[in-house]
Amino acid sequence: MRRLLAAGLATVVVLPATGLAATEARHHPHAAIFQVGTAVADITPAPGHPQYLGGFGQMAKPTDRVHDPLQVRAFAVSNGNKLVEFAIVDTQGWFAGYQEGPYGVTDARQQAAAYLAKHGFPGMTQADLIVSSTHSHAAPTIMGIWGPTDVGYLKHVHDQAVAALENAAARLQPAELWTASADSSDIDGTNVSQTDIYDGYDVDPDTPILWARDPQTHRTIGLYVNVPVHADVACGSCDNQMGADHIGVARDALDSMLGGTAVVAMGTLGRQESIVQVGRFDYSNDVGMTVTDEVLRALRHARPIRSDTLRSAENYIVVPLTNPLLAGLGYANLVAPYTCVPDVACTLDRAIVPPYAVGPGIGSWVTGVRIGDVAYLSEPGEAFPEVSRAIRDGIDGASAVHVIGMAQDQIGYYFPPEEAPATTITNDSDHLQYNSSLALADISVNAAATVAAGLGFSAAYVHPQPMQRDSAARSKPGVQFFAVAPGLSGLDLTVDSAVNPAQDGSPLDTHGQRGAITFGWGDGTTSYGGSTTGEGRGRATHAYARAGTYTITASVTDDQGRTRSYQQRVTLRRHSPPVR
Repeated sequence: MRRLLAAGLATVVVLPATGLAATEARHHPHAAIFQVGTAVADITPAPGHPQYLGGFGQMAKPTDRVHDPLQVRAFAVSNGNKLVEFAIVDTQGWFAGYQEGPYGVTDARQQAAAYLAKHGFPGMTQADLIVSSTHSHAAPTIMGIWGPTDVGYLKHVHDQAVAALENAAARLQPAELWTASADSSDIDGTNVSQTDIYDGYDVDPDTPILWARDPQTHRTIGLYVNVPVHADVACGSCDNQMGADHIGVARDALDSMLGGTAVVAMGTLGRQESIVQVGRFDYSNDVGMTVTDEVLRALRHARPIRSDTLRSAENYIVVPLTNPLLAGLGYANLVAPYTCVPDVACTLDRAIVPPYAVGPGIGSWVTGVRIGDVAYLSEPGEAFPEVSRAIRDGIDGASAVHVIGMAQDQIGYYFPPEEAPATTITNDSDHLQYNSSLALADISVNAAATVAAGLGFSAAYVHPQPMQRDSAARSKPGVQFFAVAPGLSGLDLTVDSAVNPAQDGSPLDTHGQRGAITFGWGDGTTSYGGSTTGEGRGRATHAYARAGTYTITASVTDDQGRTRSYQQRVTLRRHSPPVR
């Protein structure tokens, strides 16, 4: 599969910049002209400076082995009067403030804003900068919990984030901005049951794209993309290697295929788990290339932003703590810094003084940016799709409302409070364990509405509602798959799949030795694939005779005769069309 994707990549790179999207651009002479700059800073730990990796329990010892580079990437937009920026940091999570000193996200935003205010952008404030984490589970923990924080490395991350924000603003050049949204819903679990996946619940499919292009040549200057898929496919502690997970795969591929700099960040994250979570780096490649393919296809339907409006707004929130055990890890760090209880947790070093903590509450920020008629709202942790939907439902007047996950802070999972029982009783998850406050969902949505009003949109608070579509889903076997980068694979398609038995454990009917899943490939042929061992992951391949659009159906049946199916519609081409 890697050879097929590499061949597809090479095909796209050599094609001329006369594709469909470039042709459409010439049909829209009234696209607003902005200035856009990008920057990349390396935060890969130096050899001999091993790190504890976050997300999958405590490591016996830190590692300095590197699978792929860790980076900060920044995307700056100006209309000549105002500057706003987005930045993404390859880390498991980054607190707004720290006990050790001014090394948090807020400190970085304030330092960069102060510098930029003195260098061409008077009036610049922290509200003009949104900084988020990739949440890679193969990246160092700079929050404690899974291992001690390396304060020297934490400071390095802070310094490089500031440098990236400053450098992106120094590299501004004229650009049109185009906007589009891809759909990543097939990657995230919705028809299977796994750790942190709720079978029978809808997910947030939105993968927004902001595309900066030279007004004359239409060449790509940069992309800002938000992917609503947890970066826990690669398992850093399993492989004893650090890396950026599928985010690194996607941004490198987009850089190569489009030119410019792809800044790939997170969208909705809570409950947005890929069906190949903890699948290691091979599956990480599959997810990253599939996201790449989705982005390339969406760009062919991108529309130009016609207004050069740029605004920003921010709302400070205080969230009452409802999880004293999680809060206690922060106070314990004052008494015994970086102490770890085996198989439980390590202390965490989020600041516990104002504005980061106020009495028995957590202080944080929700920030918004308006570009033309498009709104971006930050989420200070791993919000469930119910939260993102409520934010969108409460805002009128925007052509699109996008969320940025793990932005400005990392204060854990959050969801409608009435879903708290489902996090532990019905489903296998750690969502309640790492939820700081059951009030955070409502407070975050209300703050987003306040921010959206500050951006010039009509906005109102909407209570997040559970997105369960099938309350009986757990009583059935589960099956789901996604086609791996179909637009880049030619006629030989690979699908990654997952299966599980129903909650009562009834075995799946495995058709003898032929596998658990029956695949109908949409061309009149059927085959069997998938896996009934381990975590139920598997791959299947199929060679099509001709290009076209096919509806693929995967089905499983258990020994009780209960059947479940999942479908995806894919379009295959012999050669990938140009996208530049």
